[in-house]
Amino acid sequence: MTPLLRSVAISAAANAVSLAFAAFLFDSFNIRFGWFVVAVGLFTVLTVVLRGIVVGTVNRFVRGYTIFGGLVLTLVGLLVTDAAVPASGFSIEGTWTWVGVVLMVWAAGVAFGEVDSTRPEPR
Repeated sequence: MTPLLRSVAISAAANAVSLAFAAFLFDSFNIRFGWFVVAVGLFTVLTVVLRGIVVGTVNRFVRGYTIFGGLVLTLVGLLVTDAAVPASGFSIEGTWTWVGVVLMVWAAGVAFGEVDSTRPEPR
């Protein structure tokens, strides 16, 4: 498996688990199964592409920017997914639901990102 494909698969798994769990916890977050698959796929592609753009253009030496940037990327990915998928299949309503879902999905992405990381080879 190529590193990119492995990274996308791990990201999709993290997104699927975190979105399903968030939908279970929050009454104002509704997902229907068929649209869930579409939403996970769209959100995964968006976050992988956005992360690639940001990593390629922003110096990541400051951890605070990395954390804040991850939260913003998660929010943008969810906003685009929410706008692209019909409300009957994927709907997040309410400020606190948005905050909770963004934090949960972001935290899962960070946790699964640790699985995706590889150690540099010794010199």
